[in-house]
Amino acid sequence: MNEKEYHKIVRALEETHRNLALLTLNQSIGASVNKKFSDILTEDSILLRPSLINDLRMMADSSADPEEQDRIERVLISCMDLAIEAENSSLSDMLRFYLERGRMVVQGQKIPAMDIVPWLQKQDVFELREEMRNEIGIFSRAIINPILLSILDLTIRKVTEQFGFENYARYTENKRSCSFEDWQRTFLSFLSNTDDEYYKRTRPWAEERLGRPLEDLNRCHALRLLRIDTFDKYFSKSSLIEIIQKTFAGLGLDLNRRKDIIIDEKADPRKNPNAICVPIELPGKIHVIIKPIGGLIDLEALLHEMGHAFFLSGFSVDAPVEYRRLYRTAALDESLAFLFTQLLENPLWLMDVAKLKKSDAEKLSAVSRTKRLLLIRRHIGKFMAEKELFQYGNFKDSGFYCNWLNRSTGFNYEPDGYLIDMDPDFYSAEYVWAWAGAEILREYLENSFGSDWFQSSEAGSFLGKISLEGRKNSLEQALSKFCGATLSMPQFSAN
Repeated sequence: MNEKEYHKIVRALEETHRNLALLTLNQSIGASVNKKFSDILTEDSILLRPSLINDLRMMADSSADPEEQDRIERVLISCMDLAIEAENSSLSDMLRFYLERGRMVVQGQKIPAMDIVPWLQKQDVFELREEMRNEIGIFSRAIINPILLSILDLTIRKVTEQFGFENYARYTENKRSCSFEDWQRTFLSFLSNTDDEYYKRTRPWAEERLGRPLEDLNRCHALRLLRIDTFDKYFSKSSLIEIIQKTFAGLGLDLNRRKDIIIDEKADPRKNPNAICVPIELPGKIHVIIKPIGGLIDLEALLHEMGHAFFLSGFSVDAPVEYRRLYRTAALDESLAFLFTQLLENPLWLMDVAKLKKSDAEKLSAVSRTKRLLLIRRHIGKFMAEKELFQYGNFKDSGFYCNWLNRSTGFNYEPDGYLIDMDPDFYSAEYVWAWAGAEILREYLENSFGSDWFQSSEAGSFLGKISLEGRKNSLEQALSKFCGATLSMPQFSAN
């Protein structure tokens, strides 16, 4: 492949990613969508040319310039991922159809499958959550799991028979340039080191909140626990945008004047309940979509997605496509998002920006920290289960999932839900490392600019420097370059 052909591939990738982002945006807001993924990436696309993967591999291997090689490999990775998605497109469309049209029936009430999580998050009646658990099991066994198993089968065939990898885990390790064995050792050590602190925090929290011992609870009850609504009086729908504007204004980002960040917080019933940040142009046009239901949960989601928007909007327009659209790992993206979510643990921000009383700010800070610990451990459990699942290849065995999630969280996990809870591309580990990176960024910001760093334009400029280079740096490289720090797991010692 010559340079002219390579740049043609890059331009096609950029256009495809832009069109996929537009599709995601329309699906998120519930707009009428005529196109599907398969329509965007047609069978005659240059990106699906059978010889493309080998051509890009040869081009990368022959490059003597490490940076050039990295850029070519990012293009190669993106083309392999698109080839997998194209292979699964019909099944993915079918899955979306059933998730959008499926209904769970609880006490005569029909709950859309897409609304199961928010329904459980606000459901106070233990018995109704149990009834929903049974409905989810039936729906998963009959419809969802067969589709997901077929997607897994096609994915494994693609990465082994066509891309030449031993299994899907090795394919993902190659993309990340990492060792899952090393990650496993680090994550297992974290679980052991935080066991005592975790159960010291979580057992009384669960019993006080849900009226049951932790050991008697399953994932449906965990979703209710994780919705912290004791302080919802401070977080009305009408105050949501004001709090966000104040937060980012303190860092020098005036959202009233920045037309490249478009926030859609309208409570439209057609919207997908999952908040999302969708970059149409990078930089230039970043959409943040949320379907508010009222309370802290809305602010938590919006802080996260605005963290993404803050990072993405700061990319240099002169950065090559490979460093704007493409990446090996999303951990740096997610670290910036979690950095802003973690403001819920900062009593100064809670008092100065969200206007909580000091006593409530301290209580919310403590419970938010416990929630973060629970979520890190849960995603470690997911990673461990996914690693073993792909290592042993018995995709109908949910035992890995149930055992690891129980080990990491203490909750009981139903075997029927193991496939829908798995993250494609081992994204669960990306979240774990992103929480670790966010903690290091927070410590650096507080040491450099004070505990009220969110009110410092200098802190905003510092974060802007990280964003300017786009996705060129991995999380480890960014922390080393800008903070002089090494990536390590966060500490959760007793307060």
